[in-house]
Amino acid sequence: MMRCFIWLIFLPFTACAPFYAATPLQPQRNIQEIASLTPNDAGFKQFAQKNSAHLTWPIQHWDLNTLTLSALYFHPALRIAAADYAVALAGIETAGLKPNVGLTTNLDKSNQANGDLKPWAYGLQVDIPVITANKRQINIEVAQHQAEIAKITMAETAWSLRYQLCADLVQRMALQAQLEGLTQLQASQSALLNAFEKRLALGVAGNTDVLQIRLQLDQVTAQLQQLTLQRSQNEQKIIHDAGLTDAQLQADQIDTPSLDDLLKVRLPEVKELPPPRWIQHQALTNRMDIQRGLSQYAKAEAQLKLQMAKRYPDLSLSPGLLYEYGDRIWALGIGGMLNLLNPASALWAQAEQVRTNEAKRFYSLQQLVIQQSAQRFLNYQQSVQLLATLLEGSNRQQQRLNQLEQQWRKGLVDKTEWLQAKIQYDMAQQRVVLQKVAVVQALLDIENQMQTPFLFNTQMPAYLVSTDSK
Repeated sequence: MMRCFIWLIFLPFTACAPFYAATPLQPQRNIQEIASLTPNDAGFKQFAQKNSAHLTWPIQHWDLNTLTLSALYFHPALRIAAADYAVALAGIETAGLKPNVGLTTNLDKSNQANGDLKPWAYGLQVDIPVITANKRQINIEVAQHQAEIAKITMAETAWSLRYQLCADLVQRMALQAQLEGLTQLQASQSALLNAFEKRLALGVAGNTDVLQIRLQLDQVTAQLQQLTLQRSQNEQKIIHDAGLTDAQLQADQIDTPSLDDLLKVRLPEVKELPPPRWIQHQALTNRMDIQRGLSQYAKAEAQLKLQMAKRYPDLSLSPGLLYEYGDRIWALGIGGMLNLLNPASALWAQAEQVRTNEAKRFYSLQQLVIQQSAQRFLNYQQSVQLLATLLEGSNRQQQRLNQLEQQWRKGLVDKTEWLQAKIQYDMAQQRVVLQKVAVVQALLDIENQMQTPFLFNTQMPAYLVSTDSK
């Protein structure tokens, strides 16, 4: 009878509660969904047009902007970060929940040996928890800081996706420029080989000369094959980093500016080099890890505040009403837990150490960012200066090559002498191409250091070329 009584008391409070339902993973369905992803998806169209006002649909040529939009919509890394942010937001609501009210009932029966008026006793007691020292609001504050950390992590993931696509496009430009240069070098070496083979047939040249030229030509041919393979792998990586597959996006749809065109816009003169103070300032204010460090320290402070508030015990008010063997009795109890066995400072000692650790970690992060900013600037400056030196040498070689060509056409020098000079010039051009790539990579490193996009923008931000000392 007592069991039935207890069920009747608590049944109204559980009737509206949701029941657990298992949701098993469906790997095969995931595979089908991944295979069905398409850039023509209606949801992606709405997302892309919302975030890019001048976008034409359907997308025919994919540049950094459209590839980034694709990555933000399709890439699973950002979906994971967004899911973590949703969990953190749910944590705010959970942290703000008020404690449940307790309900205690009892049913007793007496044998009336003491002459009780009635054999039955009924009791109902309500336990009302009272949270002291603003602990509930502090719990919400801790959850809010955790949500802010998750939000910053999501933004950092989005930046990482864009940066990776920038690096992929820079590599594609570099490979294309190297392939063009090696193709010219291969043509020059082939012409030189043909000339020496004719000399060999006439008995003017030896087998050693022909063998050496043929070996150099084979080396260049192997390099061309290797670069062609790397370009295919790079194009596949661009598509994958955009969150798509080869079947959904073709490599010939990717629009990449040439290395020279990019440098014409982005290569400033020495007096316009981005000041390191601006790089450092932007890095210390824009970087996601700096913002996350501030939020982590704020969370540690809130956790310390929560631990210090726990020295004040929570209370429980317990009003009750009893019908005991014919008598009506009311009662009011007050309860709480007292911390008598441990010193008060032990409650927040660990939380205080966590806050100290976060402060040291943030200091270390700032120091690293300052050092890296100086290194990025120095690397860029040295790359630009070395490129200028190589370009001067290349111009001199170009002039010398033109002179030899004129002399050859007048019959003053042998054709092989001009071809050898042409090969030297083509090899020098390869070194120039590699240094141009180093300059663009240094600019990309500065962009990533500041986490401020400018490399593929149409105009460089003012703070990169400003000479103001503010």
